[in-house]
Amino acid sequence: MEFMGKKLEDIVVTLPYEDGTSMECGVYSYFEVNNKKYFALLPLKGKKELDYSQSYMLYEVEEDEENNPIVMYIEDDIEYAIAAQYFSNQLSKK
Repeated sequence: MEFMGKKLEDIVVTLPYEDGTSMECGVYSYFEVNNKKYFALLPLKGKKELDYSQSYMLYEVEEDEENNPIVMYIEDDIEYAIAAQYFSNQLSKK
């Protein structure tokens, strides 16, 4: 699967934390709900291996003018619930 011409397995997202640390994540899934785009992320083990023992994290995603992903925290609880329900339904189909 691809996002704006990039293979999902090649996308690495660095999530910064308030304490100055960060976590590198890979993209498990990309999906759209209500005209918004989302990534389901998992932390990485090593350089590119997804850590399936961890919980999925959902983020809204847009692209910049160079088609690079911009990952954004989902602030609205209802929007998050809708995206999470859609993702959960997709997981149950696999």
